[in-house]
Amino acid sequence: MDATAPRRLGHDAAERISAGCYGALVSASTLIGLSGSDLGVVVAVVALTNLVYFATHVFAYCLGDTSAERPWAIFRHHLAVSAPMVSVTFLPLLVVVLLVAFGVDLPTALLWGVGVAMMYLVVVATAGARLRGYSPVGVVLTAIGAALVSALLIVAKLLLH
Repeated sequence: MDATAPRRLGHDAAERISAGCYGALVSASTLIGLSGSDLGVVVAVVALTNLVYFATHVFAYCLGDTSAERPWAIFRHHLAVSAPMVSVTFLPLLVVVLLVAFGVDLPTALLWGVGVAMMYLVVVATAGARLRGYSPVGVVLTAIGAALVSALLIVAKLLLH
């Protein structure tokens, strides 16, 4: 590729980035309200919430798909490219579980889990902007925007509990 040619982000890669960002937001916002729960409930609620959002995301994308593929191929495609919506949940939950296992109280562990999910959002959004060929200023603005959303969610967590 020519060094001066803009980068092009393929549709599938763009959908994966979008799903990863969305999954991080769903994970973080679900973790925010669970400090009154026990660890098992936290794991179940966050995992199930992301699975439900994943299922509705795949459903909606399948309905809106304009390709000429057969319905089963469309369904498999959207299952695959939307998978980051679920996989992004693993690391924040692992952080919460490990911190609690090492004696950290659940509200503090949840705050760390929210922070990990939000760091993921910033990294993926910034990488997505870069892959999309945004100018350096656009990449920095994307990172700042993702960081602001992250900060707002963390402040909401602190204010709620």
